[in-house]
Amino acid sequence: MKISVCIIICLALAVEIVADSLDTELDSKEIATEDLKDLLFTSMQSIISLNDLVTGLSKQIAELTISSAQTTAKMEISTAETSIATASLSRELEDLKKKVSTMNDNFTDLESRKKDKGPWKCYHYTESDREWRANHEATEAEMCERVTGGKFTRGKNDMVPDCGTCWCCQDQSALIPVDGGWGFWSDWGECSAECDGGVQTRERSCTDPAPAHGGVECRVEGEESRECNSEQCPDYTMYILCDDVLTIYVDGTERQAAGLSTWNVMSTLNIPASSELIAVKCFNGGGGYGIIGSVQDAEGGDILATDSSWKCSNTLESGWSLPGFKEGNTWRAATDLGDGHFMMDQNGGWKDVPSPNKRAIWTDSSSDATVYCRKTIK
Repeated sequence: MKISVCIIICLALAVEIVADSLDTELDSKEIATEDLKDLLFTSMQSIISLNDLVTGLSKQIAELTISSAQTTAKMEISTAETSIATASLSRELEDLKKKVSTMNDNFTDLESRKKDKGPWKCYHYTESDREWRANHEATEAEMCERVTGGKFTRGKNDMVPDCGTCWCCQDQSALIPVDGGWGFWSDWGECSAECDGGVQTRERSCTDPAPAHGGVECRVEGEESRECNSEQCPDYTMYILCDDVLTIYVDGTERQAAGLSTWNVMSTLNIPASSELIAVKCFNGGGGYGIIGSVQDAEGGDILATDSSWKCSNTLESGWSLPGFKEGNTWRAATDLGDGHFMMDQNGGWKDVPSPNKRAIWTDSSSDATVYCRKTIK
């Protein structure tokens, strides 16, 4: 804008110089009329051109003035907005300072109360309290526990400040709510299975600290579990025979083995340790009868042996060899055929059944030709 003003001043000076030049020429010599007309015409054109230039410059000056005013206004608005934002931040800062101050005060108050400085609440004995003490031959301490509810009590002889002549007093500051906190985990417990996958658990208690005076219990669970002994168990071995023809089922599936249809020959087969049910069918073609057998683990220990804990029936029912079968009225405890039964002596194939607990079993009727017996392993 300063440059434009300088240009206008220069133009004005130029016009003045032209006018002075004309005056000088007219004064110094005589000019022909036609020449004078040409000179005047030329001067007028110069003045018109100068006027157009001045008008254009004026418009530029006006536009520059408007632009400058707009810029100034924007700067003022920005300054105002900055001032408002600064004021808002200042208020928020003051609020934050107040909150911090309040938190500090609360913390200080809590710490001072934790130092067991009181205030103390006084309790006096009533006639009922005295009767209770006489009936129970209570000590002074027991009396205070009764009067104050048994929480943080001190007797009169403890010379507690602010208790005055009270018989018992209670430190109310000690009643600040304490939220429970978890203690350390215990060791893992014993696995529920030796193989094929079991579960073991461990625990922690809400005692570090224990909740008190209305404090909340520990959240989440105080017990967790994990799988253990997931390796597959070794198979069991089954030893069994009957008089006369034997059929064996393991969890509902018929199993084949040598000697099943041969009298006085023991059948041997491996069964998974995860098996749930043993079921056998025995057909007696006449004469003696009975079923005898056992199941041993990999170390030779007894898993089960034929005895009166088996259930037997003389009736064929659908699903009887499956673990989920429900035994009805026809299923009764197996009949132990006794020590004098021929299967119990040490002659023939019967003696090869390894369990010392084996017993010869049948239904309660010697006339039953076909017998169905079953035993749950787990």
